[in-house]
Amino acid sequence: MALHEEAVNATANRLVRKLLLNTSVESFGIMHQMPLVHFRNEHGNDMVLCFDSPILFHPEHGPCTDSNEYLLIGMNRVNLKMVVDATCTAASDLEVYFEDGSWFRISGTSEDGNEPWQLSDGLPVDEDGTLIIAQTEGGYAIWNGSSIDKVN
Repeated sequence: MALHEEAVNATANRLVRKLLLNTSVESFGIMHQMPLVHFRNEHGNDMVLCFDSPILFHPEHGPCTDSNEYLLIGMNRVNLKMVVDATCTAASDLEVYFEDGSWFRISGTSEDGNEPWQLSDGLPVDEDGTLIIAQTEGGYAIWNGSSIDKVN
């Protein structure tokens, strides 16, 4: 991995942890055909995660009729649980770990070539908001206040 890519990945990890640590899943659902998760911190601020990529839950749950049912059962199991760790990989996977040992992983490869996931603090980027957009199969576009960085 090139030095620039390592720096961008380190920045993405720092921001993912800053946004998600000590938050809890507040709500989840599907909006505009994409899964959406709201995490709330102790100050009542919401972090917004949306994704267009496969998700894996641990512990695994029983058979489901379709991917929407799998998502809703998995998210219901982590609903209101506190995030104790979060990380994003060089391959753009996002892993979120909860206080009870459960976790989920969103794949960094979108099936249709779109961005696999994005996470924000809910503020517009031109008003010092933070936005991390994972790039399919590696790399991140990051807006953090006035600093913008992208790597493919």
